[in-house]
Amino acid sequence: MLLLLITIKISNKLCTFSLQMEHSETVCRYCGVSYLIFHEFHQLHSQLALQEAELQELRETVQREKAQREALELGRLEWERGLRMDLQRQAEAKEKNIRDELEEKTRALRDEFEKTERKRKEVEEKYEKISEDKERELRSMEVESLKKQREELERRAKEREKVLTGALQMANKNLDEQRKYLQQLEER
Repeated sequence: MLLLLITIKISNKLCTFSLQMEHSETVCRYCGVSYLIFHEFHQLHSQLALQEAELQELRETVQREKAQREALELGRLEWERGLRMDLQRQAEAKEKNIRDELEEKTRALRDEFEKTERKRKEVEEKYEKISEDKERELRSMEVESLKKQREELERRAKEREKVLTGALQMANKNLDEQRKYLQQLEER
């Protein structure tokens, strides 16, 4: 109660004399406040002011740390978003490159297929022409030489047919493989 009264008197500065008391004085002559109580109160008041200043500094530190954490979190989120966008761009670029490569391979396979098909047709046309030429020659020859030539022609034709059949089978096999490869590329 006395401390409260002293606090009121000092804080309201009702007694300015108590603030000017000497250490040797024990009681204020005007208000009756004890010097020890006044001194203790003054020390408590000083400590309170220091504590309040420290508390304010801690509050400011907490606010700064909170702001830094928020800034770090925003930075992290921005970094993650940027990273996600970079990864997406890289994936899209890689997908486009793969698509372009597949289209190029598909074009190359189609060109190869068309080239093989043209060669096959050329071989067939040559074979037909040779056969027609030989048949005309055979008609104009004598019967016996006709027989010999026919046998020779048939033998050659069979050999050529075997060779051409082998070449045609190889071409067809290559064509089938290219079609399968093309189909696999288109499925990807």
